[in-house]
Amino acid sequence: MRDVYLADYARSAFTRAHPRKPEVDGWADTRGDALLAAVIDALLARGNLEGAAVEDLSVGCALPVKEQWSFGGRYPLWLAERLGERGRGCASRQIDQQCGSGLAALRSTAREIQAGAIETGIAGGVENMTRVPMGPALFKEGVLTSPAGLCKAPWLELDVALNMGVTAERLAKTAGIGREAMDAFALASHQRATAADAEGHFDGERLALANAADESIARDANIRADTTAERLAGLEPVFLEGGRVTAGNSSPLTSGAAAALLMSEEALTRHGATPLARVVAIADCGVAPEQMGAGAAAAIRRLLEQTGLNVSDIDAWEINEAFAVVPLHAMGELALDPERVNVWGGALALGHPLGATGVRLAGTLARILQAKGKRYGCAAACIGGGQGIALLLERA
Repeated sequence: MRDVYLADYARSAFTRAHPRKPEVDGWADTRGDALLAAVIDALLARGNLEGAAVEDLSVGCALPVKEQWSFGGRYPLWLAERLGERGRGCASRQIDQQCGSGLAALRSTAREIQAGAIETGIAGGVENMTRVPMGPALFKEGVLTSPAGLCKAPWLELDVALNMGVTAERLAKTAGIGREAMDAFALASHQRATAADAEGHFDGERLALANAADESIARDANIRADTTAERLAGLEPVFLEGGRVTAGNSSPLTSGAAAALLMSEEALTRHGATPLARVVAIADCGVAPEQMGAGAAAAIRRLLEQTGLNVSDIDAWEINEAFAVVPLHAMGELALDPERVNVWGGALALGHPLGATGVRLAGTLARILQAKGKRYGCAAACIGGGQGIALLLERA
């Protein structure tokens, strides 16, 4: 198989989503497909790459319904002005693997390059959680449904599996991870993200883009530099009375888009591009749906088995902070060094626009490896419905 390289990566600023208070979301008046198209245009422009070079577009989206239905990825492709008429001849698809959708999109494009079918492709992801709300509202509207036959399945607690917060509670209880530990991890995420932002680490990935009102959205809205342990401790549980999961140790509703440019070695040479990292391997797996947060650790374990590497070989980890319990569970299960996990903060502070998150994990990880001069990095995410996905990168 051909080697695949992550040549570049960019994202929009991540905003705070709120379906009932759209005024708090800078992207509230911007369709997700238009936002992703703007990211793609900016990514190609800064690499001085013509749209005709792009042969493949994979779009990750966890809720590809309503206006996030993209006609198989065609809408963002057509809206990206830099792709132009010739660029519209490239193949596209939209992928729903819930919170792993962005990494699944990256996997799809990477495998096209590995197989020799293409030399240059884009993996993108998007979610506007103000304009297309989370599942409960869509179930009420009948936009989302579940099979009646599963409601009485003896092996499945569907009411738990469909509520991510309750699955986080279940995992915390099973793994013995307490509220204090989750709050402490959340505080560290905000502190790390605040420091990384102040040091300019996000400047190379985060774009200043105009929204529908022609206002520039340039800053991540979810980072709380002033949060404290006392504030986090004062929040009430959200999903279960007397529970451990709160709004503070859960990722906030978020809107945003991200895109990664993938190339073969031949394409890098042709376009004079210097890559960030080599894509080594991607693995996914299934876990108990009622404890979907365990999927990150399970996917990492499978990835390490496939590559023959050990935990000690990995210099940096980006484990999605859908809930604080997810990276904490992975750290405990795999004996990970906390100083190597989410060193620039994670979704608890930056936000979690579901379909875009996997691309951000991969892109931020590649930039961390470059910044620190390290060799191997692993990005991983748990996935609603009981799955996990993990990616291994090697600094180029």
